[in-house]
Amino acid sequence: MMSLSIGPISLPIDRLLILVCLAITFIVGAFAAKKDKVSVDGSIAGIFILSMLAARISFVVQYWAEYQQDLWSMIDIRDGGFDAWTAIIVGLVSLIVFAWKQPKACKALIKAYLVGFCVWGITTFSLRMLNYTAQQLPAIMVKQLDGIAVDLNKVEQGKPRVINLWATWCPPCRREMPVLQEAQQEMTDVGFVFVNQGEHSEVIEQFLSREDLALGNVMADTRGVLGYQIGSRALPTTLFINAQGELVDAHLGELSKASLKAKLEKIEKLEVE
Repeated sequence: MMSLSIGPISLPIDRLLILVCLAITFIVGAFAAKKDKVSVDGSIAGIFILSMLAARISFVVQYWAEYQQDLWSMIDIRDGGFDAWTAIIVGLVSLIVFAWKQPKACKALIKAYLVGFCVWGITTFSLRMLNYTAQQLPAIMVKQLDGIAVDLNKVEQGKPRVINLWATWCPPCRREMPVLQEAQQEMTDVGFVFVNQGEHSEVIEQFLSREDLALGNVMADTRGVLGYQIGSRALPTTLFINAQGELVDAHLGELSKASLKAKLEKIEKLEVE
C-alpha cells in the first residue's frame, strides 16, 4: 500500500506517517510536560521546522545542477526532495539546544522526541521491508496505442526501468512529462514506460499531439489494474524497477529533475551492491 485515499484526497503513506509521528510527539510532549507545568509545543514545532528546512536545503545543494535551471523549483517541495540524514542530525542538534535553553522542559522534550522518532523509524523500516523487498512487478497486460496487447514485464526487460502511472486529466502528471521525456531521450540505458490509467488510446494520442510530446513506450491500462495491484490510488505514481524486475522504490506525486535523478542514483547504487 503506497497511498491512503480519504474522499477525493490521496496521501502518500510516507508523508502521512510523518504527520502521524509529529502528532504523537506533540501528545507525548504535552503529557510529559504537564507534571512540571511547562509547554514544549513551541519547541517541538521549532525542531520539526528546522529539520525539514535543513533537509530541503541539503537536497537542493546536492542536486544544484538540476535546480539551477529553474530556481523557483527549489521551493516546490511537492517533488519530495528532502535529505533524511540531514533531518535526523539537525533534529538531534536542535533538540539538544532547545533542551539546554529550557531545563525545566528538558525531560519532557527528550521523551517526546525519542518516542516520535522511534515510531517513525520502526514504521518506516517495516513499510519498506513490506513494500520493496524482492517485490516483483505485477504481471499484467497493457495495450500499445495501436491496440496491440503486451506484457508489461516484457517492455524494456533486462535493464533498470522507470514506470510512470499517469492520466491526461492529472495536472502534476502533465507538468512532469517534459522532465520524463528529456530523461528518456538522454538515458538510453534506462527504460522509461508510461502507463496511462483508465483512458483509451484516442484520448492519449490527442493529448500527446496537443502537448507536442514525443514519448516512447506509451501504454494504455484502461481499467487501472496496475495502480490497483501496487496499492496506489494517487497520480502520478512512478515505479523504479531494477534490472532483475524487482520494485526497489516508488514516488507518489510530481517528479522534478532533481528527485528523478536521486531515485535513479538509488537504483544504480543497488545494482552495484
